Formats: sequence, structure tokens, C-alpha cells
Amino acid sequence: MPLPAPGALAALIRRHGAWLMAAGAGLGILLPDLAAAANPALLPLSCLTMFLALLRVEPAAFVAVLRRPGLGIVVIFWILLACPVLVWCLGRLVLPADDVFLRAMTLIAATPGMMSAAAYGVLLGTDVALLTLVGLPTNILAPVILPAVALLLGGGAAIDPAVTALRLAVMIGASFGGAFLVTALIGRPRIRRAAPAIDTGITLLVAAVGLAVMHGVGPALVAAPGFMTLAILSTLALNLALQATGFAVFGFAILGPVPVQARLSAALVSGNRNMILLLAAISGQGDRPLELIMAAGQLPLYLSPLIVAPLYRRARMRAGR
Repeated sequence: MPLPAPGALAALIRRHGAWLMAAGAGLGILLPDLAAAANPALLPLSCLTMFLALLRVEPAAFVAVLRRPGLGIVVIFWILLACPVLVWCLGRLVLPADDVFLRAMTLIAATPGMMSAAAYGVLLGTDVALLTLVGLPTNILAPVILPAVALLLGGGAAIDPAVTALRLAVMIGASFGGAFLVTALIGRPRIRRAAPAIDTGITLLVAAVGLAVMHGVGPALVAAPGFMTLAILSTLALNLALQATGFAVFGFAILGPVPVQARLSAALVSGNRNMILLLAAISGQGDRPLELIMAAGQLPLYLSPLIVAPLYRRARMRAGR
């Protein structure tokens, strides 16, 4: 059987990007040694993913978002303040205040959106400029927001602000600086022509990141299968529920007319949070059940696109896009 041509193979990769993302995470669970070997490359892989995603942000679109920052500010308040309050209040209807799952779900809801959300936005067809505008301040505020929420929950989670700031500076500086330099050197028209190749690279890189972040999840699943299965299902349900709620909230007329791509971006960052940052924040604090839930919470980031991709596509079609 002849191998597909490079162009056809690249198109196949883009068309089945959600499956490849899930496959990368699945390999990380099934092959823990491979995940452990890939884990040291997590930061450069994440930076490269952000760099390619930023190349796909049209300057005019980003400037337009900056000129009307109201929606972005509302999204920031929604994901950092409203979401954790909502999750806590609803969770208290069925769970005691000290339940580890309630604490975990509330912390996840207070965590900033993924730094690679723009890459997801490219793959799912959302407003990448808005995702970029929202992603930066929410992650910068993480060293303040997460410890405050943990303190209110009675947990001992702590974040080293200096380490967090350094990591964010490296990721943001490398990706934004690289994107600016490449755009200046080769020009926006050539980048537009290279869009299919860039999208193919983003898909492969997100799959590689999925492999790397699953380090430790496979052994934990073997050691505590019942608890980890419940943790995966719970965090997946939270991810999808927050996405649905975010999409619904930003459809209310009180906020003014919000384009469907912007609503989808709000949905995307509502459900998909920076679990790597959160796991680093609570690790080593002696709360093993909480750590296991956070480790399991990384998997929905790579499973949820399989579920939501057709829904996002349908929403765009209904809006006439």
C-alpha cells in the first residue's frame, strides 16, 4: 500500500488533530517510561507550541481585541473569580466542605487557562487573539489567586512566586519574541501561506506535550485504579460543564452581542486550565489524594477536544461561519 503524499498526510493530521492529542496522552499513560523520557522537554515543547500558535494570530485581530478590552476583562473575572465561587457553591449542595474532591474542583476552577490555549484555539476554530489576551494576565495573577483560594479552602498549597514568574517569563518571552522576530524577518504574507504547515506542527506538538505531561499518571492509575478513574471522570465532567456554562454565559444579551468565536474562546478557557501550574503548586504538601486528582485532571485537557470539536464546529455553522 503506497504511503500518502506529504501534503495529504499533513491534511490528515490536521483533520484528526483531536484524536492525535488524545493518542499522545494515551501513550503517556500506557508507556510511562516514554512519558518520563519526554517530560524534561515539556517546557521547550510548550514554548514552541505557543510560538507557532502566536504566528497564527493576525496582528489586526489582536489590535482589535486590545482596542475593545471589555470582553477580555469580563472573561478574566469569569474564569478566576466567578467559576470557583460557582463550583464551590454547587459542590456544597452535595459534598461536605472538607471533601477532597470539592477542594480539588474549586482549585481547578480558580486556576488560569492553559498557556497553550491559543494552540487549542487554532485547532478548534475559536478567537485566538482573545485567548492570547486572556491567557497572559490570568497566568500572571496565578501566584496571588491560587494561594488565596487554597487558604480559604483550608489547604496548605503554596506557590513560589519567583519560580512561577521566572517560568512564565521564559515561556512568554520565548514565544512572543520568537513570533515577533519571525514575522519581522519573513513577513505576514508568507506566514499566511504557511498556515496549513503551521497548523500541522501545532497538532503534533500538542500531542507531544500530552505525552510529556502524563508522566506519573500511568503508575498512579495502576496503584489506585478506582480513585484515579473517579478523579478522571470527575475532572472531565468539570471541564465539559465549565465549557458549556462559559459558552452559555457569554451568550446573554446583557453582555452585548458576542461573536460565536469569542463565545467559544470563553468556553475553551472556562474548562481547560493550566493543570501543570496547579499540580506544581500543590505537590509536596503532603496531600496525596489532592495530588492524584490534579494529576488525573491533566487527562481531560486531551480528551475533551474529541467531545467538543464537533459541537464547536456546529456552533460556528449555525452562526453562518
